[in-house]
Amino acid sequence: MFDKELVSLLHLRSGRGQVVEITGGIGLQNHLDSLGIRRGKLVQKIATHPLRGPIVIELDGTRIAIGRGMANKILVKELDPDSENTE
Repeated sequence: MFDKELVSLLHLRSGRGQVVEITGGIGLQNHLDSLGIRRGKLVQKIATHPLRGPIVIELDGTRIAIGRGMANKILVKELDPDSENTE
């Protein structure tokens, strides 16, 4: 695993990351929790759609599209693309 600073899911470059913190309010945290996005989860960024479109991530085998505002409030630690799952 890389020893890097936290980045938002929006700015994740390696494609894989582990959720460390969600900086939004309780409503956003509850909504993301209902989608399965919570601390410690491994996520894979699949696509960033152009023209301010959604971010598509894969989580537990399911693809989820979330808005850029939400993605910007999810802080992740970048993982080495070759590393094994640590969950």
